Amino acid sequence: MLVTIGSMTTAERLARIIERSTGNPVAVVHTPASINKGGCSYSVRFNDRYENDARRLIREYNIPAKRFYREGWNGAERVYHDIS
Repeated sequence: MLVTIGSMTTAERLARIIERSTGNPVAVVHTPASINKGGCSYSVRFNDRYENDARRLIREYNIPAKRFYREGWNGAERVYHDIS
């Protein structure tokens, strides 16, 4: 799962919060070009099973998240489904 965020600082903050809350690894990555709506954007990538935790933490910490995407594969191509 990816959550798009506008800045690296905010993405890193969200990653630390989710990681601390779930005890599972979280990564900050550049938002893939196929879903980037322009400008500089970063995403927080984590396991889909923590979606509800992430949504709760985003509200609780008032983090300006943009969109939620579920990741999948179409052959060898990674695809993203907007579930915001």
